[in-house]
Amino acid sequence: MTYFKRFLVIFISGTVQVFFATYLILELLGFSLGWHLSNHNIMFVPGVLVFLGAAYLTLSYYFLDTKKINNALYDEFTALRAYKLGSVGYGLNGMGIFVLFSIQDWSNWSFQMANSMIYQIAAFAWLVFGVLLVSFSIGDYQESKSG
Repeated sequence: MTYFKRFLVIFISGTVQVFFATYLILELLGFSLGWHLSNHNIMFVPGVLVFLGAAYLTLSYYFLDTKKINNALYDEFTALRAYKLGSVGYGLNGMGIFVLFSIQDWSNWSFQMANSMIYQIAAFAWLVFGVLLVSFSIGDYQESKSG
């Protein structure tokens, strides 16, 4: 595993998450994009990419690379960057969910509105963490160019 390989794995996962989340948010807001993902049959793709990417990173850390490369890739700087971005993500996610709960019209509540709110929360979470994955991967890309 190199910085560039890790950049590719994380960047692709993040951009796919951002694409699907943006699509879903725009659709929930009523914007017509001129094209449609038929019946959301492929909405599982971001989750699968995240699990496959995490599995690949985990397996490469424990089984595929030498200790020297792992010590360079998974150092305190990388951990600090991940913790900072994770904290920002959970903070943004919490505020976003609070706002989504606040703007609901609870007097006319129905199963359809509840379903829509669940989609909104999921799309917002995928968008936030997709953007954070992309921003994390940019650090890896810069690291691959400098070293």
